Amino acid sequence: MKHIKKVALLIPFFILSCNSSKYLASYEPIKTFLISQKLNKTYILQQEKISNKQVLRIFNGSEGSNHLLPQTDTHAYFNLKHWKKMYLEYKNDTLPQEWKKSDFNDFKFLHESKKVLFGEAFTQKIAMGTGNYEIIFLSEPLYYWKKKYVLFYYQKAFLFGGGNARIVIMKRKKNHWKVEKEIGDYIYN
Repeated sequence: MKHIKKVALLIPFFILSCNSSKYLASYEPIKTFLISQKLNKTYILQQEKISNKQVLRIFNGSEGSNHLLPQTDTHAYFNLKHWKKMYLEYKNDTLPQEWKKSDFNDFKFLHESKKVLFGEAFTQKIAMGTGNYEIIFLSEPLYYWKKKYVLFYYQKAFLFGGGNARIVIMKRKKNHWKVEKEIGDYIYN
């Protein structure tokens, strides 16, 4: 009887471990993009990942699954069938996630939480001129169109404003990730 209980407990773990991940095992596309941005000084990386909902909203041009833009205003990477699949896969993934320092060892990033970044003590430190760092905001990369593309949110901004938010669409070509398109956030840009 004890063996049956152990087996019954192990089966769900085995099944879950065999599921394919909806996220990338590494952050190679994001790292490739960051290298292309020539980040040659120290930046602050917000520890909390930007929500998938932001990536979905910018890519679609509106909130929700309905595509409201006329076809003539839609970018070439939008495909309704594949959009709906991606939307259904990622729309409910709302648990907060954080970047680890080990995710981007090759870059000069200070990791700070949203609470610290936008807290009074940190803001006063910046205002007093002891550091005028730019902040980088990133989301988890999302698969799109049968994993042919990867999309993620990227923003580089100063604490007191500025910068431009966008999603980056990348495609793997000959074992290298290439930027296909950047789409600005219609709310902020």
